Amino acid sequence: MGMENIEHHDGNSEVLKSPFSRIYLLPQTEQIINCAMGLKNPIDIDALKKAFSNSIMLNHPRFCSLMVQDHKGVDRWETTNVNIDDHVIIHPNQPTSTENLPEGGDEDQETDHINAYLADISVSTPLSRNKPLWEIHVLSGMKCVVLRVHHALGDGASLMSMLSACFGKKSCDDHKNNVGKDGHAIRKKRSWKEKSVWGLIKTLWYTIVFGLRLLGKVLWVKDTESVISGGNGVELWPRLLVTAKFKLDDFKFVKMAMPSATVNDVLLGLISSGLSKYMEIKSPKAMLQGLQVTGIVVVNLRKNSAFQGMTNVVGVSSSLRSSSWGNKTGLILQPVYCCNGIHPLEHVKIMKTIMDQKKQSFEAHLPYIFLKLFSYCFGPKVASWFSNKVLFNTSFLISNIMGPSDVLLIGDNPVTFLRVNISAQPHALTMHLVSYGGNADLQVMVARDIIHDPQFLANCIQESLTEMKNCITQENKQISIC
Repeated sequence: MGMENIEHHDGNSEVLKSPFSRIYLLPQTEQIINCAMGLKNPIDIDALKKAFSNSIMLNHPRFCSLMVQDHKGVDRWETTNVNIDDHVIIHPNQPTSTENLPEGGDEDQETDHINAYLADISVSTPLSRNKPLWEIHVLSGMKCVVLRVHHALGDGASLMSMLSACFGKKSCDDHKNNVGKDGHAIRKKRSWKEKSVWGLIKTLWYTIVFGLRLLGKVLWVKDTESVISGGNGVELWPRLLVTAKFKLDDFKFVKMAMPSATVNDVLLGLISSGLSKYMEIKSPKAMLQGLQVTGIVVVNLRKNSAFQGMTNVVGVSSSLRSSSWGNKTGLILQPVYCCNGIHPLEHVKIMKTIMDQKKQSFEAHLPYIFLKLFSYCFGPKVASWFSNKVLFNTSFLISNIMGPSDVLLIGDNPVTFLRVNISAQPHALTMHLVSYGGNADLQVMVARDIIHDPQFLANCIQESLTEMKNCITQENKQISIC
């Protein structure tokens, strides 16, 4: 985790010993989280600066520290004074260039401009090491603020916890209760289905099987080349970014029709169905051959998936060092079978069956443990190689982040949406879903020269949800008639 294993050097400096901070700071695996926040009213720059200056964010040791090397070449976090003006970057009122915008998209023009800007800064746009590793980009003309945070400071769950603690002002009871119920379902599914010797045997068996598959992906097993394949060097190619917008209630409508399913199962079913539709048009020969692609699913390893540790902070530094902060994410290899002609809900059932087995195992914990072990024993470069090999040999990455349960207010200006994406990487396709305020926005980022029409892919995913809802509605009507 980002705050773990810190060795104190003096009152102003701490040795950088967190393995994940060291890995994310290497050029070959450097990652920056871009969090776009839409505001309801025009942006008051002074009020914005004051809101961030007075927030607990600037009391957090990682947000007010530089990453430096001492005379021995040892990386350290060194506390410094933060000047908010150095971190707030104001862009002109005119929109971003529309040169690379997707054609024929259903999204409004403002969303397209914001996504074009996010796509631009997602490729080879590092944060300056001369100040703490975060920035606030203000797109005044589009009433949008982009918070850029280096992944060495923390993961997506930590960032959402930070935003909730800093700017969560209004309770949204319905959203909070819904999130809590689904979070409980996820935690329940992670427990052994059979608390017995047989349950232990199944857990060990699944862990060994999935662990060997992970090892195979690291060493030699690569996905079959397809129209969505990336590879070494693709992280430097230009990007396109589109948003697939959903209502969280629609996910839950599908979830409730399938016993013990989760929102995450529905999301993976949508991806499976959407990719099948996309492949059917773009690569019909691959569909006939029964194409299987592998995705990396990023999961939160914290025992409690709800926000904790920072929601009760009143500027106390020790409280900010809660175990909820940092990088504590695992990886799951999720096979997706691209096939057409099957019932839309079958995609969800297939994904749920696979995920049930993976939740029975410790597959998600293995990459986390090995990255720590390799980093400590062989250095962060070896751990970085391990991480990159998994990326090179798979086809896409997806994450599902629970957004704040409160309505965020930045300088008394309500936040209307939250969207997240990360820096470009060897995948040609990455997808990040964030739920906030009853909505769920899926950011679909692609390598422009590989996937030329990401809006079509996003439409395929959205159409899949509509088909699933229609199927459930028709089945319910038939049951009522009977």
